[in-house]
Amino acid sequence: MTDTPIARSSVIRIAIIDDHEAIRLGVGAALQQHAADRVCVVSSHETVDAFLADSVDADVVMLDLSLGDDTDPKDNVERLAEVGYRILVYSIADNIRLVRRALAGGADGVCRKAEPIAQTIEALEAVAEGQMVLSQEILAAIESDTTYVAATLGPREREVLSLYVAGLEIPAVAQQLYITENSVKEYLKRIRVKYTQVNRPANNKLELFRRAIEDGIIPPVERRN
Repeated sequence: MTDTPIARSSVIRIAIIDDHEAIRLGVGAALQQHAADRVCVVSSHETVDAFLADSVDADVVMLDLSLGDDTDPKDNVERLAEVGYRILVYSIADNIRLVRRALAGGADGVCRKAEPIAQTIEALEAVAEGQMVLSQEILAAIESDTTYVAATLGPREREVLSLYVAGLEIPAVAQQLYITENSVKEYLKRIRVKYTQVNRPANNKLELFRRAIEDGIIPPVERRN
């Protein structure tokens, strides 16, 4: 595991967690065939429990959204993130509510199994470098999920949130919006309360960043060239 972005010249250690043996073997072979100089598959497991029991030294975990043991994607992601793994959800992604659960747990990205292997490799590299990966297709599916309970943020709250999670500090947000720093702090406080009220807590800046992506307030971070 690593707590810092991996240098682009490094080989990324990949672990696969999927309850289908064919997927584990097939994806592992495809990654080795197409990018043996860039990625190395170090393990494959059927469950998060089995993976964590082996204390695998990996940089990125490719995690299936729906495992055979019926575990919650949010719980799975949280358990993996807690011990330092970066997580790329690798799934058919047909259940957008489960995708949201995984993102709420702290997943670093979502990659569909139908995507070309070259695109999957790019996603793995981006996640290893500390970026978040969400395709426009996934974002569109999230936005079209009208049954999802979004936080009812007002226009000014959305402006404050978008600037704050984009990297501006409170004084800079205040300056750009021509409001006081105390007003920015109050808006952020209200925003956190609203997310908590819909069972989507955002207790720190990273969690606010994820909520802003989930709600379509900001786009995902693009992969750097």
